[in-house]
Amino acid sequence: MHPFHHFAHHLPGTWKTLHREYPHPVGQSVDLWRIWTLPQDRPALAGRPHAATLLGPDSLELYLVEHRQDRVLICPVIPYGIHEDIAHRIPGPPTVAAPRDPARAAWRITDRVLPHYTTALADTREAAEALYARRASTPLFSSVAGTVRAPAAGAEGRQQ
Repeated sequence: MHPFHHFAHHLPGTWKTLHREYPHPVGQSVDLWRIWTLPQDRPALAGRPHAATLLGPDSLELYLVEHRQDRVLICPVIPYGIHEDIAHRIPGPPTVAAPRDPARAAWRITDRVLPHYTTALADTREAAEALYARRASTPLFSSVAGTVRAPAAGAEGRQQ
C-alpha cells in the first residue's frame, strides 16, 4: 500500500489522492516545477521514490513527499492557470514537515498550511486578474516606441 494512501480521508472537504512512484529521479521533475517554493529549493525535494498529490476543493493541491523515515513534507502547489511568475510575487504558503500518521498530518495541514495557502491563492488570483485587466485595457501599439500617429484634422498647415 502507498505510504500516503489515507491522508485525503482526514482533511476537511473532498480530497482525492494521486499516488506517484518515481523509479528514476527525472520523472519527478515534472511534478516539482509546480511546487510553490523558490526554484532553488526544489532540488531538495527530488530523488524521493514515493510521493502523492492531494487534490482538494477550489483547485487546492498539496504535494506530499517522503522526508525522513517517520515524516512527510507537505508542499502547496501552484494551481494550473496561474503563471509561476505571478505566484512568486506573492508570499508563498509554507512547506511543512508532518508525521506520517494521517490524522496528525491532517491537523498540521489544516492548522499550518491551508489558511496560508487559501490566502496566497486568493492574492495570486487577484494579482493575475489585475494584470490581465491592465493588459486588456492597454491599446495594442501604445507602448511601441516611435509609433507614427496620423496628424490631427486641420493640423497640416500649422507651425509649431
